[in-house]
Amino acid sequence: MQTISNQQNAIELTTHPFDAGQYLTFVRQAAARLGWVPVSASADTIAYYTPTQNFGYGEKVTVTVGPKKATITSAALNEYYNDETQNARNLQQFTTAIDQITAEHHKADRNLHPMHREKYGALVPSKSYLVTPIIVYINALIFIAMIVAGISPLHPTSQSLFEWGGNFRPAVVAGDWWRLGSYMFLHAGAMHLLMNTYALLYIGMFLEPLMGKFRFAATYLLTGVCAALMSMYFHPQSVCIGASGAIFGMYGIFFSILTTSHIQKALRKTMLRSILFFIIFNLMSGMQGNTDNAAHIGGLLSGLIFGYIYYPGIAKQATARRQLITTLFVAAGVVTATALMLHLLKS
Repeated sequence: MQTISNQQNAIELTTHPFDAGQYLTFVRQAAARLGWVPVSASADTIAYYTPTQNFGYGEKVTVTVGPKKATITSAALNEYYNDETQNARNLQQFTTAIDQITAEHHKADRNLHPMHREKYGALVPSKSYLVTPIIVYINALIFIAMIVAGISPLHPTSQSLFEWGGNFRPAVVAGDWWRLGSYMFLHAGAMHLLMNTYALLYIGMFLEPLMGKFRFAATYLLTGVCAALMSMYFHPQSVCIGASGAIFGMYGIFFSILTTSHIQKALRKTMLRSILFFIIFNLMSGMQGNTDNAAHIGGLLSGLIFGYIYYPGIAKQATARRQLITTLFVAAGVVTATALMLHLLKS
């Protein structure tokens, strides 16, 4: 990436040949690799906090992307402890990370429609951020298909959700095992879909580049199955649907990684606070309505376990073969747990 100007505490980079929307996607991925914490975002600007350096204060790095250039600034959170050397280091770290990511994505993204990327950067698939937007697309397409079929977009009935593949214990025990997977792509109304989409995009931007496409997709489905098993056990006569069980699983994986040394120590407290807020807020909200907290807990607990299983491979950047072996081991555990649960429920 070519530098077009370099001033104190700031740097300007040319974004050619990428448009503004695609470059913002690269910015998010670069910041995730560096372990920077997002604090604000708008259509063309994203701000991050860096690890603490001087007397508990870090820097705020702001990235503003235009049609032809990106401006990156670094400034101390406390002006009395401004460190020009650290500001320069932040800018260098960012430019290095963005160079690596743009090089990885250039070939994969060159045929994407620029208007779509500019408006919906977080929804545009790329080489290291593929599974998350595809899951969002599948959820949206199924929801649209349900509406076209005459199902209410605001208050679908339990019967209609069951007919489209909702998780229902008597049906699963009777042989409809596929419902343990299909239910996670159904949603009980537009608001349910939007809330889950936001939560998935947020965690996906951090976790998918960290885990890789294959592990991310596999654990999304496997934690979703674990969430379905927990839901069946505690809700024997309810039709359960939604992606939130699998999403809780991904938050559980990220939480487990945050308890290791993989991410810089100075950032763990802030990021753990963010993840804990999501978990606690949603579990408490689930106590006030028809939310399936059993599925949330099942997804969360399985995600925590899977996260620790996957951590050695993530930390050491395991080969594709090692990733496959680990995933098959995890999948075998889930299949065994499913068989035992169905046997228990039949007896």
